[in-house]
Amino acid sequence: IANTLWALARMGQEGDVVLMEALARRAVDIIHTFNPQAIANTLWALARMGQEGDVVLMEALARRAVDIIHTFNPQAIANTLWA
Repeated sequence: IANTLWALARMGQEGDVVLMEALARRAVDIIHTFNPQAIANTLWALARMGQEGDVVLMEALARRAVDIIHTFNPQAIANTLWA
């Protein structure tokens, strides 16, 4: 999910509504697998695409980040804060 969103953002895509909703739902379903880079990349991609993000997804990302904050390296922290 994070890689797909990152690629879309790098291509300058704004994100099709149906696709973005499907990716958000799937991300929430598997949020327990997200590592710091996946969290940072997802947030970066959403910000780059001008997406405010699905509220449920944003809450899930925030909870996951708090749960694993001790594993974030400086780059993941910086990217997350930028987003």
